[in-house]
Amino acid sequence: MHYLPTGRRFIHLAAVALFLITLLTTQFSFSFREPLVVWTSTSEASPACQIWPGWQGSGSERLSYDTCRETTNSPLVGDVGVLGDPNQCLLASSRLEQYYSSPNSNWSEVRWGQVQRRCAAREYISPPPENPIDRVWRLPSASQDPEAPLEGGGGRVAVVLRTWDNYEYTEKRLAWLRALIAEVSLQRSGSYQVFFLVNVKDTDIQLEEDDAAYEQALIKFVPEEFRDMALLFNERTLKAWYPLVQEHGAQDQMYQALQIFSRKFKEYDFIWQLEMDLRFTGHVHDTLESAASFARAQSRRNLWERNGRFYIPDLHNNSYDEFSAAVDAEVGDRGVWGPVPTSEFTSQGPQPPSRTKWNWGVGEEADLISFMPMIDPVGTNWIYEDVIHGFADGVETPRRVAIVSITRSSRRLLQFVHEAQQNRGQWLVSEATLETFALLHGLKAVTVPHPIFFEGEMTAEELDAEVNKGPPHFKAGGLTPSMLYSKDGWVPGPWWQASYWFTGSSAENLWKAYVDRRRLPPMLLHPVKEK
Repeated sequence: MHYLPTGRRFIHLAAVALFLITLLTTQFSFSFREPLVVWTSTSEASPACQIWPGWQGSGSERLSYDTCRETTNSPLVGDVGVLGDPNQCLLASSRLEQYYSSPNSNWSEVRWGQVQRRCAAREYISPPPENPIDRVWRLPSASQDPEAPLEGGGGRVAVVLRTWDNYEYTEKRLAWLRALIAEVSLQRSGSYQVFFLVNVKDTDIQLEEDDAAYEQALIKFVPEEFRDMALLFNERTLKAWYPLVQEHGAQDQMYQALQIFSRKFKEYDFIWQLEMDLRFTGHVHDTLESAASFARAQSRRNLWERNGRFYIPDLHNNSYDEFSAAVDAEVGDRGVWGPVPTSEFTSQGPQPPSRTKWNWGVGEEADLISFMPMIDPVGTNWIYEDVIHGFADGVETPRRVAIVSITRSSRRLLQFVHEAQQNRGQWLVSEATLETFALLHGLKAVTVPHPIFFEGEMTAEELDAEVNKGPPHFKAGGLTPSMLYSKDGWVPGPWWQASYWFTGSSAENLWKAYVDRRRLPPMLLHPVKEK
């Protein structure tokens, strides 16, 4: 996905060439710490979760771990242990090699949707049950869609991969997608279900009304093995659902298709939205569960203020508790507590208790999980700072934004956004949508302080001065933070050398090193564009 307006995307080729030369000759280094909150699997393998009868290739017993070797300190943001055990590195070869094409593996015969369903049912059914998801997705139409109750589906989780019609399914990418599905679903007894949401660029195709056109597009744009877990949409689909919203492109409305998904598939209480250029160096399911465990453990006291800054462990004795105490000492009782009011807007979230209940929120599932700070866009000079529609207070509406639309959202939050867009035409760009509605409804939102590594020589103090120079309530913000693309173009800063951002080559270089047998702790790498 692109995050820049068309007129802003050109970068001088000479500058890029110089950057790449510098990048390829620089090494990352890591230091490892004890994990914060780590999820541990207790599930047992089931024969129903084998891709083929008796085939052990998709089982977790095939995975190999080795001790991570400690190296010299490197400035980093976030904690190396928040996504899993930082001392145990999952080896890439054990994850990927069995998923490449070979004479022994006919992947065109696999139906990943069927495999996931029988794994969740723990019953090896032959022939497998009929796949109903395309019918559920396409009917009824938006005008006939019944009111969807917000009661949960027992905590079920969907993982939605956002892709598009011209995505190139190369051998490397196919191996990664197969490994991801196996790790997310099959190796954990189908506790998560994986789907593709496929953005079809041609708006003339009548995907809802024309069965033959939908089937032809599915065959044309999606490899055979993934078709029974893929759902197609185009801007025509989104306009029918959200006629009061003027923008339906993926860059500005990354969540509209997900809102429809949560409307159609009411059994999923939480939905992870992942991008095709995201890579995990740790076990995918366990990484996501570790992130959810961290979010669940967070108190709501000054949570938005913690969300609004980068956690740099070296400045807090490698203790997130000490970091939280420092935020509390700086903010006191002036932090966000419950819904933030704005004109002509009714909050539907929980009402807060007395501020003396400091542990409010501990044990509560987060309605929103993000991997970048949630900051107030006002005064940042962000290119989308003034883009807000349908709110009575206009640009004065309290808001939050977090770049990179890789998130876990609750069905409740998505339905609040759906209702606002469909009935009142209230909308913001993708990176500010879930964050702002969570703020206004008083829902629990958590930024997970995952490890982001930077190349080059910087002290922790120097890095802090670069990335946390805003006001106390959102220190990662302020005037022209370098992580954002501004109205005046790129802002100088360390992000081109970061392992997680919306552009750059550092993440891809780390992924290539990982695939070439370099040991890395559990990390998120984005973007990885390798073919």
